Amino acid sequence: MAYVAPPPTAADRGEVAAVAGQCATCLHLQVLRSKRSVFVRCGRSDGEAAYPRYPPLPVSFCPGWDDAAEPPVPESPVDRVGEHR
Repeated sequence: MAYVAPPPTAADRGEVAAVAGQCATCLHLQVLRSKRSVFVRCGRSDGEAAYPRYPPLPVSFCPGWDDAAEPPVPESPVDRVGEHR
């Protein structure tokens, strides 16, 4: 079973922004902490081997980047129960 990190907070994103590059604004960002270190992990690596689990930082371009500020696009035309587009 894969470890699931809690979603990064705005403070987490701000803390890693200077070193992580594009990862800091990515939907797939996971921020893991130990007593003395902070690690930037790519959540996309869980299902897609093309993405490294711990990418070399800073990342200036990633083809798998999804903007964390934009809500995910629903997979079906039904956004809420009973409401159709």
